[in-house]
Amino acid sequence: MRNRFLLCAAFLLASSCIKRVAPDPGADRAAYAAVPIAFGQREAVPEGSEVVWDFGDGTQATGMQVTHAFPRAGVYTIVETIRDKDATTRTARTHVVAARRTVPMAVPGDVRAALMLPAPWKKVALHREIAGKLSLGAFFDEVARTVSDAAGFDALDAKAAEANGFDPDKGAGFFTVPQDPEALVFAVGTLDDAKALAAARRLLSSPRGVGRFGAGPFQLSDAKLPDGTPVVLGQSAAGDKVAVVQRYGYLYIRTAGGSDPLLSLRTAAALPADKGLAVDPGFVNAQRHTGNGDAVFFSRSPDSQSMRFSSELGSNAFAVLENPDVLQIRMWTQLRNLTGDQLVAAFKPLKEPPDLASKLPSGASAYLRFSGAPEALWRELSRMSAADAGRLRDRIQEATGLDVEKDLVPSFAGNVGIAVYLDASSLIEAIMGEEVGSLDQSSFLVTAQLANPQAIKTALDRVMAANPDNDRAEVNGAQYYRVGDGAQAAIKSKRPAEKPAINLGILARVLAPSGTTLGQELKRIGVQGFQVPGQQNLWVNIAGIVKSIERAGTEQGGIAGAGSRLFAERAADLRDALFEARPGKDGVDADLWIRFLSRKAAAR
Repeated sequence: MRNRFLLCAAFLLASSCIKRVAPDPGADRAAYAAVPIAFGQREAVPEGSEVVWDFGDGTQATGMQVTHAFPRAGVYTIVETIRDKDATTRTARTHVVAARRTVPMAVPGDVRAALMLPAPWKKVALHREIAGKLSLGAFFDEVARTVSDAAGFDALDAKAAEANGFDPDKGAGFFTVPQDPEALVFAVGTLDDAKALAAARRLLSSPRGVGRFGAGPFQLSDAKLPDGTPVVLGQSAAGDKVAVVQRYGYLYIRTAGGSDPLLSLRTAAALPADKGLAVDPGFVNAQRHTGNGDAVFFSRSPDSQSMRFSSELGSNAFAVLENPDVLQIRMWTQLRNLTGDQLVAAFKPLKEPPDLASKLPSGASAYLRFSGAPEALWRELSRMSAADAGRLRDRIQEATGLDVEKDLVPSFAGNVGIAVYLDASSLIEAIMGEEVGSLDQSSFLVTAQLANPQAIKTALDRVMAANPDNDRAEVNGAQYYRVGDGAQAAIKSKRPAEKPAINLGILARVLAPSGTTLGQELKRIGVQGFQVPGQQNLWVNIAGIVKSIERAGTEQGGIAGAGSRLFAERAADLRDALFEARPGKDGVDADLWIRFLSRKAAAR
């Protein structure tokens, strides 16, 4: 009995001498998915003790101080357990909120241009549907099939992508950098670096051409960047080079090119987790205008001034929003030489715009409404392209005898509507090369709000006096002029309509209207916004154009008929397009809507 007592006492004494270290996993914190985080302290535990970490994502680690990267966004409970050699355990826990690294965070901040897809796998069916309506369905399927065959899994299937290491919740993107302007870099979010890298190796090693990878297959080798980051290099038999690097949950591929592929990847490899394009002031400002979308594009001011008008354009961006019934593209661009109050003033008309479409007959194939300050806009056109302005000035002078700057520009209020009435038969003849001049049979009707009608009348009277062979008449209180072979003009009053005594062509539908107007037609189909001052609008009746061309082609038969039917089939889902631009102090905001026909309407 005494021995048993001494044994228990010895055990208790030994246990009391064991040093106990309390677990300390740290305070709750926030981080980014795929970015390593440090846990624990440097303090050593007694010999025989074990520290076990459970990260709440199905993985564990041991040691007083460990690092861990959470593969995807979420809230995780981290449990630290210390187990002493006497089997005594103590636990403590903390929490980590892992945020998703967006594509702009994964794109270097110095990019020249970037196209980003925030969630490419979430709307695959809709992407394919929209591509089909835009006659790009076959191209979409072919690219997807080729990439899938080369990568070894269905690239459009989110589950298959995840099984091969890619993260359907992260995005993808393409970008170019100033270090290697000709190179294109592809970036895609990953869940498992090893699996994703294996898929990239299969893609690059495949003999099947994939777009920019068409120079493959590539012979791959392992290397390192100067900072020690692992990189995969590849070179084809033709000398084209590629490279692959991984960083914070994204895999980067510099696509095939002749230059050193590491030039494009060094900035990506050195990218901080929370920086990149996402914090670039230019991109942040652009995104404030365009918002997010199914695809987002951003580019900086072009370095080269060799392209026409490139010296006028600054940064620009657009966001694409896909819906089954309409495709919307929100755009924004900066102008280098026209900004702030000067830009707003240039697009401020002298008078509030009327409903100019109500002055035109229905049945137009396209309608453009322009609103701005006439003198300021002419001045900017002359500055941007003096040659074009000079040619326009000379042509107007030759055709009408009018001086643009003295006679025309000061006489307008700045609100102009232009409607195009298509002659489909003449268009087909022009395209087929049988009679190029027959394209002139289509009519362009221009209606403009005048600031000084008398000045225009005086100028036209001067033209008529100099050309006595030209026709002149008064119709319903309107002064009508036939100015040369290809132009007619009229200054219309508000008197009641009467049937004209002479043949005025399409102008008869303006001076003596009957039936619906273009304004009524636009309201009926839900197209609005043509009366906002300073706003520019363009509407194109795609379905109407398609029907006219198909009808005219069928009447002509032969190649024209077959070609028109093929065109009609390709454009069968398209209804119309509306473009709207709104100048402001910070640049020009714009929207493009492409509306689709319902299945029943397309079938009809």
